[in-house]
Amino acid sequence: MSSEQVRVGIIGLGRSGWDIHAAGLRDLPDQFRVVAVADPLTERRQEAANELGATAYVDPQHLIADDKVELVVVATPSNTHVPLGLVALHAGKHVVLEKPMAETVAEIDLLTAVADEVDRVVTCFQNNRFEPSFLKVRQIIDSGRIGEVVLVRRAIHRFGRRSDWQTLRSHGGGELSNNVSHYLDQLLLLIGDSPTTVFADLRRTVSAGDAEDHVKLALRPEKGPLAEIEFSATVAFPQPQWFVVGTAGGIVASASELQVRWFDPTSLPALEASPEAAAGRLYSHHEKIDWAEETIQIPPPVERTQNYYRTLHATLRDRAEAFVTPSSVRRQIAMVTEARRQTGFF
Repeated sequence: MSSEQVRVGIIGLGRSGWDIHAAGLRDLPDQFRVVAVADPLTERRQEAANELGATAYVDPQHLIADDKVELVVVATPSNTHVPLGLVALHAGKHVVLEKPMAETVAEIDLLTAVADEVDRVVTCFQNNRFEPSFLKVRQIIDSGRIGEVVLVRRAIHRFGRRSDWQTLRSHGGGELSNNVSHYLDQLLLLIGDSPTTVFADLRRTVSAGDAEDHVKLALRPEKGPLAEIEFSATVAFPQPQWFVVGTAGGIVASASELQVRWFDPTSLPALEASPEAAAGRLYSHHEKIDWAEETIQIPPPVERTQNYYRTLHATLRDRAEAFVTPSSVRRQIAMVTEARRQTGFF
């Protein structure tokens, strides 16, 4: 495995660009070095120059043109991801695009075509594929411990008003693209590739602007479990972040603790339906289930960004398969587009 550093330029030094990308990359000095940044705010540029020793630009085009930069991270408002990504690819750079990777499937296809043409990597920052609760839920489902899964529900609830650019449709804002994209990505990995229909309810409730801050999605695959996502800024009583129903058990989890309950189906006698009158007028089959239970403490998701960039380093230096491919994000973007079409949140 190569240990050669990848030289990075970060466009946008807001919460994501500075607190997530720059912070995570600083933890990987043997693999990455931030050599350039771009941001319109003087104080942000100065901070990056002082702390990272990076060349600071006002204009993203100047960063993209910098010969020292080989990987461009685009952490700007959502509506600028594709234009900046295309410029960077045409300049011969590898590109990481913050989510959402694009606003339409056509844009995903364009990014893919250009990346193939110039032989460069373009990928999306879906670091929540490394979220500990998701990894544990996926492990339990794949083990078959809870039987056939019929429902997976993901709920991220809070009560909090926002007024930043993420509340504006003109800037590509809205929680569907901002946060739900992470959880939609997780659920699509869980339910598989079966053709899937989506029902959406998007609403603007307590935040400023005109973008949605309350999202409900129901995904119905031809094969596999029903998957639901609720992400809302207007919930006074938050519900469990994971609720998974299987034919032999289930999972309920918060961000820090997971509970799994299951039983051995072979321990129960076979049932046979009867058209006769129910004995004793009892309309349920009373039997004792010998449940097994386990409570698992989930570690904080502190390494999501570092793990994402470790896999990217292997892709760029060792030609390993990309961890987040445009094709794996394409289906997500199609569902986001359909959700907006159904609800008028374009």
